[in-house]
Amino acid sequence: MVKAVGDVASAAMRRSHSTIDRYDTRAGDRFWQWQAGVAALEKLLAVMHPSEGFLVSFPSLILQECPLKTYVLMPQGRSRPYLPPTDAKPVLPSMNLLPAAREGMSPFCLLLSPEVNLLLVYQGERGLHFSFAPEEIHAFWQQLRQQLPLADLHPIDQWLTSVEMVPPSYRLVSQFGQWLLDYSQPAATPLTVTATPTAPDISLLQALSHEVRTPLTTINTFIQLLQRQENLPQRTYQYLQKIGQEIQDQITRFNLLSDAAEIFTSPSSKPLLAFGQTHLAELFTTNLARWQKQAARRQVKLVLEYPPNLPVVLSDPASLDQVLTGLVEYYSQTLAPESELQLVVQRAGQHVKLELRSPQYKHRSDLAALGHLLLWHPATGQLSLNFQAAKLLIEAVGAKVIQRRDRQVGEILTLYLPIAEESG
Repeated sequence: MVKAVGDVASAAMRRSHSTIDRYDTRAGDRFWQWQAGVAALEKLLAVMHPSEGFLVSFPSLILQECPLKTYVLMPQGRSRPYLPPTDAKPVLPSMNLLPAAREGMSPFCLLLSPEVNLLLVYQGERGLHFSFAPEEIHAFWQQLRQQLPLADLHPIDQWLTSVEMVPPSYRLVSQFGQWLLDYSQPAATPLTVTATPTAPDISLLQALSHEVRTPLTTINTFIQLLQRQENLPQRTYQYLQKIGQEIQDQITRFNLLSDAAEIFTSPSSKPLLAFGQTHLAELFTTNLARWQKQAARRQVKLVLEYPPNLPVVLSDPASLDQVLTGLVEYYSQTLAPESELQLVVQRAGQHVKLELRSPQYKHRSDLAALGHLLLWHPATGQLSLNFQAAKLLIEAVGAKVIQRRDRQVGEILTLYLPIAEESG
């Protein structure tokens, strides 16, 4: 279990908790990762001692005592930022308040200074994303400026054009990743008494997922920094690209395990549908190769069939990708080698129907259940989601799901997604 150490971490967690928990309270949040990010940021500032620069945050003040010029973007309708709670009477620190941040923006914090630059973005159910990469920081700033064309951010614009960002040393990135690991401890929350108490294997799975994902994210950052080096041999670049993709696949896989575990621990909570519009053809084009590779690892062939001009569905693209990734993971593990998994998509009235079919219906006989959500392949040591976990992920994004068996077609799992235009 990862431990939280130091008064800095505790203080930063208390300060940030008053701001974000009232802003984003969706089921399955990983708010403790944001807390760890704020604690690690404060530690970074204490070590680097930046003499000048900027700290931009949304939707609230992140650090009350900061030597940098502070900008706080606030949601519409708010004229005053949240202040960190203190024992003494709160004093409003010097800052620039900028209203009119767009609705639905993810909480973030951007550090810009000659010594170090860092981007933190809290993505709710997806947890915390951080980056030291100058290209990603510049891209984030350009996107933010497009969303806030009238905001008075010209000093930062001028600073970015006059200062060349330099990628940090791998030691600093590694140290920041270690701080995140040290400060990452999910806040204890009272559990609802239900007929199914939280199982020890679920708690272990949640802890293990975080232990694995944090160093993998740090390694992935190192790979991105290496790929930006000049005069890098093409073959070396390709090797790094393959390694990075493998690492990203494992991060996605452990995200699925963690998501299923979090949903399992809150059976009385009804997850909210992540509203959005998804262009299915774009989703398939972007992710099909990854799903096919995922299935091929276990000698299962994935075939996709869908008609042209599919309507836009009412679903969040990232959530739907997560669901389909989890289903491919489940079927790839449970189907016998050389099986075929078919994903057939077609319109059905006011819905789009996604069917997963396995005509051969040859399930592995050497799988063992491992706890409530996992399957284990003793011969290889591979772990995978079981059907219960896959079903939890489907229901968490609001999709209707039906499982049935057909003598001719085999096992069929059907998801129904509402058509965006007709559902309004």
